[in-house]
Amino acid sequence: MKKIVFLLVVSMFLFSACCMTRSPVAGILVTDVVVPGEINEDVVSGAMVEGRATASGILGVVTGDASYETALKAALKQSNARSLKNIVVDYKVKNILGIFAEYTTIVRGEPVR
Repeated sequence: MKKIVFLLVVSMFLFSACCMTRSPVAGILVTDVVVPGEINEDVVSGAMVEGRATASGILGVVTGDASYETALKAALKQSNARSLKNIVVDYKVKNILGIFAEYTTIVRGEPVR
């Protein structure tokens, strides 16, 4: 019985390190958090467009591109703008038992045409 408990504890530690995500808070079983970036409320006034870029991993095998550049390109493509102003960047973090992880960069801004 002690061996089984020991193996369960060791396996929990091993699997919990497979897909760790950066987050200001972390749950033991599940983490699903949106981390706000900086925003200047006085500046943001117009219609905002949004672009997302996501990377995900299962058991430590990570694929995708959660870069700022990819999220910015998605926002520009959505709005047919040449650039954005008053940009706000947020991050969404999801982690389930350290087995599945997802990290999303969210870029919002006012389109400049």
